[in-house]
Amino acid sequence: MRFVLAALALFFAAPAFAGADDPWTIDPAKSRIEFNASQVGKLITGRVRTWTGTILLNPANLAAAKIDIRMDMKSASANSKDIDDLMLGKDFLDAANIPQASFTSDSVASKGGERYEARGKLTLRGVTKDVALPFTLQIREEGAAATASALGKIDIRRLTYGVGRNEWAGTSHVADEVTIEISVAASRPR
Repeated sequence: MRFVLAALALFFAAPAFAGADDPWTIDPAKSRIEFNASQVGKLITGRVRTWTGTILLNPANLAAAKIDIRMDMKSASANSKDIDDLMLGKDFLDAANIPQASFTSDSVASKGGERYEARGKLTLRGVTKDVALPFTLQIREEGAAATASALGKIDIRRLTYGVGRNEWAGTSHVADEVTIEISVAASRPR
């Protein structure tokens, strides 16, 4: 559910002198896609443990920015067998039949300072919707490498993506709103 937002955190910017074709290398040990939702008034948190991304992003040439994040929804976990079984099952993510979620950017815009917004398509449970992911970005040039860290957060409505069917199609037990938080660390040679 919040897995989608995780994908949006991958919007790292490159140093101004880097070429638009120079990709960032994501550090999976320092990067996370997390989600949270309310179930019967209790906050449930989890993360997508396996995901990959291609990020081409140069703040000096945002028109050429490309972000493509692929999430293995079978790796989504709230660290509770009961919740995970329900979340990954047919009524929610149906991860056995639809194992991949994705975010693909259409555009990235500067919002001033370290603030950016990526607009694109989020696909979850086979349903694709337009989303806007606000994020902050910090870039450091250190020795032979440039490093970037990005933080993003987005709220989605799970029912819009068909996440919650049959007895779970309402919001009396599980809230419709899911928050996805993304933290990405990346580097590339200077």
